[in-house]
Amino acid sequence: MTQLRTALADHIEEFNDHIKLAHALDRRLVESEQVDFGETTLTVRHLLTIKSGLIVHLYNIVESVMTLTIEELGKAVINTSPRQWSSSTLKEWLRFNAAIGNNGNEDTRLEVIHKAALKLLDKDPIDELKFKKPSGTWSDKLIYSFSQRLEVNFRMTPKVARENQPLPKYGDKTPLEFLADRRNAIAHGRRSFERGAEDLTLQDIQKLADATLCYMELAVDAFQDFADRKSFLTVAV
Repeated sequence: MTQLRTALADHIEEFNDHIKLAHALDRRLVESEQVDFGETTLTVRHLLTIKSGLIVHLYNIVESVMTLTIEELGKAVINTSPRQWSSSTLKEWLRFNAAIGNNGNEDTRLEVIHKAALKLLDKDPIDELKFKKPSGTWSDKLIYSFSQRLEVNFRMTPKVARENQPLPKYGDKTPLEFLADRRNAIAHGRRSFERGAEDLTLQDIQKLADATLCYMELAVDAFQDFADRKSFLTVAV
């Protein structure tokens, strides 16, 4: 599970390089209305597009890390017998299997349940294990909800808790809720890339990133500790 920490660190480094580019262009545009690179001329419109790209990039870090978290948890749990799983782990595995047959007819749903029962009885091997992502766009509330379903010990530090309170500048949303909402607006066309972050300065985006990434560091540590301690078992190791 050290892969989670490594992946997040790599994502943070990439984002820092991205925002450094935006700051560099911003400084040049303060000195001149346009910046020429050979045959290419950059203006404030390009900076606006880059700012929207930073919002999408930042949300993609959250989504990528949580997708990897779900995958890595599955890999950790699959190496143990279902007879050893905690009640919460079993419920989450059943939640995923229940969703598989949700849109099928009665026979299809019965087949899904039958296969799950055989695996729980150790009559069939579990070749692949997945947990179901909570419905909705990833935010701090969704991440915390997922952690509580598995009974992950997710403790917020006072600093991160303060930084992730709902704020008027975020429409009374938390930073991660605002990020998810703004990313969706850009990705789904409610805001164009040029206008997607026009109301945010690079300093605003940096503060949003700081709050988001600090939260994600705590989340990764919590899930990684959950797997390392094998807290998904009835009696953790």
